[in-house]
Amino acid sequence: MKVFKDNYLNIIYAILSFISIYKYPLLYIKNSNLCYLILLILFLLLLIFYIKLNKNIKLDNKYKIFIILMSFMFVLGYSYEVTRTSSLVFGSLKNILISLLKISGYYFFFQVLIFYFIKFMQKDYNKSNKFLDNFFKHPFLYSFLFLSISYSIFIILYYPGIINYDNANQIKEMMGMHTRYLDAINYIKGSTLTNFNPIVHTFLIGGFFKIGYYFNNVNLGIFLYTLFQVLIVISIYSYTINFCVKRNCNKLIVFIILILLGIIPIFGYYSITLVKDTLYTSFLLLFSLKIYEITNMNKINYFDLILISILVCLFRNNGIFIVIITLVFLIKKYYKVSYVIVFILLFYFSFNNILLPILKVSGTSIREVLSIPFQQTARVVKLKDASISLNDKLIISKILDYDNLAKDYNENLADPVKNKFNKDSTKEELKDYLIVWLKDMFKYPNIYIDAFINNVSGYFYPFLNSWKVYHKLNPKLPEAGFNYHYNKLSFERDLMHNYELIIEVSPVGLILNIAILVWFSILLFIMHLNNKLYLIPNIVSIIFCFLSPANTYYRYIYPTLILVVLLFPLIKKNLEEKTN
Repeated sequence: MKVFKDNYLNIIYAILSFISIYKYPLLYIKNSNLCYLILLILFLLLLIFYIKLNKNIKLDNKYKIFIILMSFMFVLGYSYEVTRTSSLVFGSLKNILISLLKISGYYFFFQVLIFYFIKFMQKDYNKSNKFLDNFFKHPFLYSFLFLSISYSIFIILYYPGIINYDNANQIKEMMGMHTRYLDAINYIKGSTLTNFNPIVHTFLIGGFFKIGYYFNNVNLGIFLYTLFQVLIVISIYSYTINFCVKRNCNKLIVFIILILLGIIPIFGYYSITLVKDTLYTSFLLLFSLKIYEITNMNKINYFDLILISILVCLFRNNGIFIVIITLVFLIKKYYKVSYVIVFILLFYFSFNNILLPILKVSGTSIREVLSIPFQQTARVVKLKDASISLNDKLIISKILDYDNLAKDYNENLADPVKNKFNKDSTKEELKDYLIVWLKDMFKYPNIYIDAFINNVSGYFYPFLNSWKVYHKLNPKLPEAGFNYHYNKLSFERDLMHNYELIIEVSPVGLILNIAILVWFSILLFIMHLNNKLYLIPNIVSIIFCFLSPANTYYRYIYPTLILVVLLFPLIKKNLEEKTN
């Protein structure tokens, strides 16, 4: 009786938290006896969790607001996972009351976790360790050697390198072959080159490919690019490790991060995957470190800043926005950064509007920035076709394939709809469409909200999973007549991929979860009150994920994974200094 009296609040908290999450085993486990056993164990673990840790929990209001928002979004995400609408949250008074109970259950759980995480971040654990002291006498060299050995395993298993559909099209562009990108634009006649994928990246991949093609060995060309990319990635990761050590970050944490970079397969996979995101992410990491130098160490080298900023812009079409938004925040203290911004904008404009036409490189399509409106229109057509006026149907049909909109609509992916954008539509027709879209926003606000959340829920709700790495041989190059192939180590490749799947479902795999990465990034940002501008590139990258055409698309969140993992020692160091 005394145990109950002393812990009645903890029992209530455990019950509320159990109510929040008990349905997940019911959703995913078909064996009822096993499910009930797991539920019992889950409740007991929650009870022990609160009894042991729920003591003297105090948080600032900003953390309480953060936890309430996260808890609400978890509950909302469950509703969209099950019903594709918010009906389980707002559908009835009963659902509202149940949702409030679930939100409170999540809230009590997360406040305990975040309280202890804040304590960990604020305390200095940087004690001397003989092994670490010796290892970090040469942090760049040892990190480079360790990562080289780790990633060479992937190079051997997946020789000559992993490509995806975009990479195959980039190579075909360079080889003068027709690609699907040309069907989306009025391209420059006599050229197959486009800027749908950053043209600098296309030139790099295509250039190396042509070397192999010249020697009648396209695998050689792809391997040379893979090697080039891996060396850049390893060098920048090693530079970051060295940067953290020189900044006197916690050596144990830096060492653990280095080990994670070597043993978690996703890092090795992306190091040898030819997607633009790999090099772009590495340059974005360098850019973030440069901002850290400026704001935390008062060191600014304008030439370095310009060079790194341009690399970020050249290897991702939306990189220009991340660079400019970040640099704008520096102007107040470093007014000369305004000149850097002007120079970068002039360079970017000249590159896209003068140099690319000279090189006969066609631009992209306006459809690339209209994924959200197109998804909302498609959902309205699917659900309210009879209510749409004939005139509005005609206006929409000049932009999209109205007759197939309802059929093409995919709640998690905008590509089936946006890929049928009418490339010959005029600016006036697009303007008329946007007027209809805006009008329907006020007419069908719930449908618009549902369309948006269904397309982004995986970025805030952690129980939606999708693929994380490319590992299968892409068929597009062989279909085009090129002898691109893996070696005969198929059994070993299967072992590696199974290892990757095991890591995903292990506790370590939590850092790979898309939604957890997003919430963790936001938490670090609100924790980091002073000189936190180097975290802005990550926050802006996350915002672009919410504007992207695909839900839970790991390639889009990969920059956040790298920035969170490799900048973590610096963030902790800053919080220690702030606390002291």
